[in-house]
Amino acid sequence: MRTTTAFNARLSTLILATGFISATVGCTTRSQVFEGYGDDQLWTAMVASAQKPTYDDWRVMDNEVYVDQATRRIEVYRVLKRTLVTPYSTPRQEEREWKFQIALGRDPELDSPTVDFTARQLVVPAYVWTEADKFFLQMRTSLGAPTATTPVEGSTPAPQVAPAPAAEVVPAPVPEVVPEAVPEAAPASEPLPEH
Repeated sequence: MRTTTAFNARLSTLILATGFISATVGCTTRSQVFEGYGDDQLWTAMVASAQKPTYDDWRVMDNEVYVDQATRRIEVYRVLKRTLVTPYSTPRQEEREWKFQIALGRDPELDSPTVDFTARQLVVPAYVWTEADKFFLQMRTSLGAPTATTPVEGSTPAPQVAPAPAAEVVPAPVPEVVPEAVPEAAPASEPLPEH
């Protein structure tokens, strides 16, 4: 009887944990309003950004794009790879696989077009937000627009893009040499004997 109770408690904990994880890392959507642009302009920018992605820190290994003109929806399967090098650690190979949908919609309150970026996989929401923000920035760049954005209510606002400071070369630290044993020094007032 005692084993069954312990088993049921562990099973209940596992089910609750699985439910919590599924709720927090399921399909995630990020939306952005594009005021002042027509649907055709945005659609063209969406397709161009999906078909020719740009990354500063990843290499695009695979980029399959399925465009549905009738529903104004794009499905993307993308594989990214990089070698991450951080100070004082060995280089690490990383690979990220993305499955996402981008859809053109309309915000009824603002009467402006919106673009919805939805991850079609279980992934940490912050990763999706970063990927969506990169996509929206690439769209705005192709539109020739400033990077200021109008987030949809309930969505986290996109970070303002500022130029990164110039990198500076920092020399590697030189280890301080400490002698193992230092003989006691002679008093400074007496001259050393000559040989």
